[in-house]
Amino acid sequence: MKPQHALKLLLGIYIFVFFAYLFGPLIIMSITAFNSAEFPAVTPWECFSWRWFAEGKVTYDGQRLAGLLADTKLHDGILTSLRIAVGVVILSVPIGMAAAIVLTQVNSKIRTLFYSMAIMPVLFPGVVIGISTVVLWDRIASITGGGAMADIGRNGVFLTILAQTCFISTYCFLIFVARLQRFDKTQEEAALDLGASQTQVFIKILMPYLMPAIASSAVIAFLYSFENYNTTVFSILSDQTLTTVIASKVRLGISPAISALALVIIAITLTAAVSYEVLKRREEKRLAKIKQMQLHQAMPRDRLKQNQKIAFKLPKSMFLILLVCFGVIAGGNYLASNNLYGEKCIVAADEAKKSNFADQLKLLQQNVGNEGTTSSQSGPATGSQEFNNIFGDPNLFKNFGGFDSKSEK
Repeated sequence: MKPQHALKLLLGIYIFVFFAYLFGPLIIMSITAFNSAEFPAVTPWECFSWRWFAEGKVTYDGQRLAGLLADTKLHDGILTSLRIAVGVVILSVPIGMAAAIVLTQVNSKIRTLFYSMAIMPVLFPGVVIGISTVVLWDRIASITGGGAMADIGRNGVFLTILAQTCFISTYCFLIFVARLQRFDKTQEEAALDLGASQTQVFIKILMPYLMPAIASSAVIAFLYSFENYNTTVFSILSDQTLTTVIASKVRLGISPAISALALVIIAITLTAAVSYEVLKRREEKRLAKIKQMQLHQAMPRDRLKQNQKIAFKLPKSMFLILLVCFGVIAGGNYLASNNLYGEKCIVAADEAKKSNFADQLKLLQQNVGNEGTTSSQSGPATGSQEFNNIFGDPNLFKNFGGFDSKSEK
């Protein structure tokens, strides 16, 4: 084998292992969301079911396992996380943009110090930020002595917004700095020379240029806030977000409803990413088409007719769509042929679990009854026999004068 072929083979193996390590857990968790078993598992497979996306189920021993639609704690956590994420976006984006603009205006000697101070919150652990925020506002609430300030200072949602803004605004700051490094300042100078005010320059020139950075920083701030745990768990106090609810559920035992929630989040993320990519490519095609039309207007007619003969090409994504459809059809046929889907399969699986549970309970009762019969036939055990003579012989001291019963009399 040639060295080039060996290198390509090793590179292919590395890429396969990398993506398997990256997406393998997500794929397995997504599959467990459709298993009707009470514990997330791929094997043994019971039945294909949507119950963990809906109301959940009542187990054979009477335990209630809520599904994604019936879990009120999960719904409250999602709403609280959304409120916090929106608040963080409202604070972090203007703070990051203002700090980036100030960085471009200050003296070069102070710029390094200002930049170091601006990125310093990222270097602090989230635990430290969460605890320090709670302690600071608790002292403020104690000093004020009560009232509205005390209520605000002990509000978990408010404290979490402030704590997350401390370090998320730094990420927004870095995005704006990267955008402003490519800004042509001669546009501002030309506008000022033509009589525009600083406010007009900011609104008409700088803000439109920073719109991509504003959108990117808003999305990143929202996602960072929504999935944050290490800072939120200390600053949220008595309230609960999505991450803290999931953590509390994991401590009590993993439910398939968590797998269903993870699958929904993955689907939303993939849908948003694909939609963005599609819109981006459409915009690129539109600009390319406009440029091509401009070239056609300046092109001779005979050459234009030759370029209009374009061969039909099948989109590459069509093969992937056909492969996915074939996989779905094959999987559906397999589930239907093996009775692994439907209410009958779920009822049969539950009945089998009830029967197994009843057999184990009966066997346990028989073992307890046999132990009781054996102990009653052997008679009452003395203290030394019951504890295997761990206290020694009870007549050990009878031969000593001081402990003889006759000498005592």
